[in-house]
Amino acid sequence: MRAALLKIGLAAAALALAGCSGGEPAQTPEAEPETAGIEIHRPFRPGPGSVNSYWLEGEDEVLVFDAQSSLANAEYVVERIRATGKPVTAIVISHYDPGHFGGLQVFTDAFPDAELLMSEPLAEAIGRDLSGYVERLRETLGEDYRMPAAPSRTIENREELSVSGVPVIVHIVADSEAPSITMLEIPSERAILASDLVANQMHPDLSDADIDSWPRALDRLARDFSGYTLYPGHGTPGPVNLLAANQIAYISFVRRQMESEVLADDIATEAEINAAITAIRSNYAGWEQATDRPALLRRNLEAIVAQLGGELEPRRAREAEAQATDD
Repeated sequence: MRAALLKIGLAAAALALAGCSGGEPAQTPEAEPETAGIEIHRPFRPGPGSVNSYWLEGEDEVLVFDAQSSLANAEYVVERIRATGKPVTAIVISHYDPGHFGGLQVFTDAFPDAELLMSEPLAEAIGRDLSGYVERLRETLGEDYRMPAAPSRTIENREELSVSGVPVIVHIVADSEAPSITMLEIPSERAILASDLVANQMHPDLSDADIDSWPRALDRLARDFSGYTLYPGHGTPGPVNLLAANQIAYISFVRRQMESEVLADDIATEAEINAAITAIRSNYAGWEQATDRPALLRRNLEAIVAQLGGELEPRRAREAEAQATDD
């Protein structure tokens, strides 16, 4: 089964006149054969909760990577894809995150002949709704929302897809921002679509993150794809080494805000959490949240406390402390 890919540049034929002597006619070199490529599109709407879907346009087909967070945003992307006049032959979902599969039904309705591809861990996570994300989408998006469709088939690490004859390599990363994230490599373009392994200059959601393994996955990403352009799950594309290093620095900074206090007495108080939130906002001024859910930074810090083996201050004490601060 084919997967959709995009076409980026054509290798133009060079025309040159060879200098000649003795009155011989100038020679015109033969044109080099055309090389198909892929064009990587990132329909983008700025603001809190903005998430990247990509569509890869090949010579005669399109592959979609991730399906947006809402039905309305998905319709915006679908409209642009339809304008190409090319069929969508595959839709790939990267990981178990409502921001990346919330609009899936819009894509499957618009392109019913496209294969729906996802990893086996993702298919299981969505089917069992391990973190309640499908239920949350149902509550948020209302009666029009439908349970995500089962995949046409599952994809595996290092599997090669092909769109318009251009190879696209599947890479599945475990235990990073999510338990499993599918990336797509386009070797001919020196490009890696990394999804939420990186959020460029946006606060990521750490609810399901493994803060110990994630930096190691980013180190491997930078080593394996040095010199590539990285297309993140949130924010703008950039050099893979720079974006990976910045993401590692962010994880380390946020972790340090809670680490010393939590390891000291195993209890994270409301004052400590508020101080950490202030430090993060100050150090990363102007950054938007990768999700539009309220209190993202607070939820992130609570997740880190749990990973470090600490506990949150009992709820009543936190509420009393918060009230005293307000007074």
